Amino acid sequence: MNDQDTLQAFESKKAPCTETLGMKVINYSSEPPSIEAEFDARFEFTHSEGQVVQGGFVAGMLDAPMAHLLMGLFDFKVLPMTLDLNVSFLAPSKPGKLNCTAEVVQLGKSTAFMASKLYQDDTLVATSTSTVKLIAID
Repeated sequence: MNDQDTLQAFESKKAPCTETLGMKVINYSSEPPSIEAEFDARFEFTHSEGQVVQGGFVAGMLDAPMAHLLMGLFDFKVLPMTLDLNVSFLAPSKPGKLNCTAEVVQLGKSTAFMASKLYQDDTLVATSTSTVKLIAID
């Protein structure tokens, strides 16, 4: 698959969790490996009288693009299973649009080390790193 085909496949192969998060992959590159996704943080994701997006949703927004990048790199023939996810919350995320970029730190045969950054407007609100087990699927 070329990068444009992969980008289109992301639109047609949405998981229920990414639908809930309002995720849309807006950029994908296999070389160098990177992805950008947009999220719609709804009021239902918030606490503090609707002012702050709950951290679990933020973690999901950081995790999903890393997994999608790996799925794209392996032509949707791997199931990326997150083994650990380390999140740093840098600023409150508010309801509305958020953008996440993800990249490969190191890629092995069965394990990937990933990183992602989540922005709201031009503010970096959270970062993450993860270790991902790559499980081949038929």
